Amino acid sequence: MRLNRSLAWLLAQLFPPACPLCSQTFSAGWTDPFCSDCLPGFLPLPAAHCPCCALPFAATENSAHLCGRCLKQPPPFRKVHALGRFDSSLRDAVHRFKFNDRVGLDRPLGTLLDRVIPTDIDIDLIVPVPLHRRRLQERSYNQALLLARELARRRQRPVAVDRLLKGAETAAQQGLPARERERNLHRVFHVQPPLHGERVLLVDDVMTTGATVRACSRVLLDAGATAVEVAVIGRA
Repeated sequence: MRLNRSLAWLLAQLFPPACPLCSQTFSAGWTDPFCSDCLPGFLPLPAAHCPCCALPFAATENSAHLCGRCLKQPPPFRKVHALGRFDSSLRDAVHRFKFNDRVGLDRPLGTLLDRVIPTDIDIDLIVPVPLHRRRLQERSYNQALLLARELARRRQRPVAVDRLLKGAETAAQQGLPARERERNLHRVFHVQPPLHGERVLLVDDVMTTGATVRACSRVLLDAGATAVEVAVIGRA
């Protein structure tokens, strides 16, 4: 035990803990996963946002009403838990995590995401939004799966690695209007084997129009899930 503590002290002297985003060395006693310069750029959702899909409203005052889309087309998921607005340092962190092979951002981002998910939420299974196998081969990792594993570790819940699958490669969602995004994902996802009443936490990195998490949630419910809630790093 004493040897382990000595080794840990030596490693801390040689490689002091640093911010995973800007590499600035943490000050003594700092416990947050990002430094005091980067962390303020992780902008929380405004007080005025949809209580179901977490869509930020333009109004500055607090409001608990549903957004227009959730009123007209109630989503299959119960609620979206978002770390913050997809902007500033949060956007930078997600882009590095997703496109620049910064897989080590899974733990600090997962730590912050875990903080916005209620501790008493009923979860039986954590499911990442999948990538098609060709996209996975190109990128070599699925950022949603890395986040899901970190949440599973913290919540002591199982993560389903290959339960929700994407059976076809689709055009990039970025830049498409909401209706085109939904058409792009029609009958793309499937679940195997069936679920048996599990309460699922669906995990993705960013939610924009919500077409992806809607499609995934619908398939999970059709496959036997009792309920689906969503956790994302950024909400656009």
